[in-house]
Amino acid sequence: MTQRTLEKEKHIKYWQRCLKSLLPTAYTSTDSSRMTLAFFILSALDLLGVGSSTFPEHDRARIREWILKSQHPNGGFCGSPNHRFPDQYYVDVGSGVQQMDPANLPATFFALLSLSFVGGLDRVNRVACLKWLKTLQRKDGSFGELVTQDGDIEGGRDMRYCQTATAVRWILTADEEEKEEDIDIEGLVDYIRAGQTYDGGFSESSEHEAHAGYTYCAIAALSFLGRLPNASLQTKVDQSKVPQPGLTDRIATIGWLLSRQVGYIDEDEEDEEEDEVSQEPIVKLAGVYKDDRLVIAAEDHEFVGLNGRCNKPVDTCYSFWVAGSLSLLGKDEVHLLNVEAIRRFLFEQTQHVVGGFGKVPGNPPDIYHSYLGLAALAIMKEPGIKSLDPGLCISIQQKEIIEQFRRSAAVPTRTYWKHGYCFSIREDDPDFENIMASSKKPQHA
Repeated sequence: MTQRTLEKEKHIKYWQRCLKSLLPTAYTSTDSSRMTLAFFILSALDLLGVGSSTFPEHDRARIREWILKSQHPNGGFCGSPNHRFPDQYYVDVGSGVQQMDPANLPATFFALLSLSFVGGLDRVNRVACLKWLKTLQRKDGSFGELVTQDGDIEGGRDMRYCQTATAVRWILTADEEEKEEDIDIEGLVDYIRAGQTYDGGFSESSEHEAHAGYTYCAIAALSFLGRLPNASLQTKVDQSKVPQPGLTDRIATIGWLLSRQVGYIDEDEEDEEEDEVSQEPIVKLAGVYKDDRLVIAAEDHEFVGLNGRCNKPVDTCYSFWVAGSLSLLGKDEVHLLNVEAIRRFLFEQTQHVVGGFGKVPGNPPDIYHSYLGLAALAIMKEPGIKSLDPGLCISIQQKEIIEQFRRSAAVPTRTYWKHGYCFSIREDDPDFENIMASSKKPQHA
């Protein structure tokens, strides 16, 4: 029997339909998350080699303006233009500038990434956005989703907002740039560390159950902060002078991630016993199953999926959350997974005949799982898909565009005078020295 592979043309058509036509009725309730959907669509097409660089310029401009319409005057972005009030509503009526429908953190993260595809990062109000970002941090180090009109921080206390906050900070600042009024880095790292559980994974917050999605978010946040453990430092640098890493036990984390692999048996082939278990773990956790070390089951599973928590069914999206986490912990750690069996599971069980991926075998494709299925395959070096940066979950090529923006945004500007008028010029401008030398500030009587 011929094994299925990536049906690239079908995936391209699926994502082009998502871009150019109305989405199914089920997406109606996601209007406040349209920025997220826009990112998935733009980035998926980019991973497949037919991204926004292939769009007509008027389409790129139209998408760019649609995103920028959601930029909040007080910093950040709203979930869609429908959630952005006209400017006249954001006024000071005696008790400070009203937030009205405030910007939210996930929308800001996805808006910045989306702008990197169509141009427009230079039109983001960096200063206002970074000041707004700082207001989202709580005293315990965690981040919320938004700030209400009363100044209250709303949204869950979990790793998703830690990851999006650190990503926004990373995009809008340069490594060598001095960060005035920065977020509380140590408080955030302590909060993330407190979320690591006894078995190595990370939970949404302290004293909760480990979850693959939260584990990815915690690891990605630490990577943006440069706080993942580095084994090479142990022999080269005095550890007392190195900031405390965010992971309490790297090996345990890797072991927990590997234990998310589950052998999957196709229901069509499972007809011998009705009560036979169709999904079983193929990696057992040391100490949990009375084993002294990680034990990989001897049987050769044709299909291997991944779950998010112990004793849960497999799901397409966890192929990325787990593979992405391992990739952040070390470029070679992904190969610890049963990559070939995972690929077979994605291609033969959740890849849909019309393109895209479903959540579980037999489900229709949806934007969320279709994107993360592609992202997982990109991490596993699937031919026909661009290489992926696991932290931002975009192509490495696209990350380079953002890094170029970061370098450009970090260049200082100076003011100069000409004919009685004040102008600004970047210090990397070829004419900077000549223009500054000829600048003459007007004399006032």
